[in-house]
Amino acid sequence: MPGAPLEIRWAWGEDNIYAFTSTALTSKLWLVWRDDAGAWHAKAVADIGDPSKVPLPVDISLSADNSTLFVDCFMDGTCRVFDVSDPFHPKQIYERVIGRQVNMVSQSWDGKRVYFTSSLLSRWDKKGEDNEQFLRAFTWDGRELHPRFEIDFFAEKLGRPHIMRFGSGVIYQS
Repeated sequence: MPGAPLEIRWAWGEDNIYAFTSTALTSKLWLVWRDDAGAWHAKAVADIGDPSKVPLPVDISLSADNSTLFVDCFMDGTCRVFDVSDPFHPKQIYERVIGRQVNMVSQSWDGKRVYFTSSLLSRWDKKGEDNEQFLRAFTWDGRELHPRFEIDFFAEKLGRPHIMRFGSGVIYQS
């Protein structure tokens, strides 16, 4: 596939043999799947924002029920949400500007909370006022994001937030 694929997110469940990825330079959402004969395919299935403005999709997060995909775009600071219940025909259902720049996105397993961080790489982050460094948390009600809390990493002298890994304590105790 053209355009620098970044993150890939596989559908949950052993019977789901497909994944989504985004391509930075083409602003496309791609579906990768294995057909019944065992052959692999890749197909652009949706535009992410206005491709002429190159919003630079950088991270994606697929809900645990495989129905919703969150796509973060660094340059315009926007998260776009797609209904991917039909993986071959995603439809954008929501968008929200998270900040002047946004990078990583992570959802809680129950799909009710969504977390965003802002730093791509220190040398690539925007400069001046646009160089926000944050962790922002929202609730997701299935229709829109509602702010919960935020941490300003510059104000707290924490540096630059990039990636988040959330897990279950129960899993780690097993």
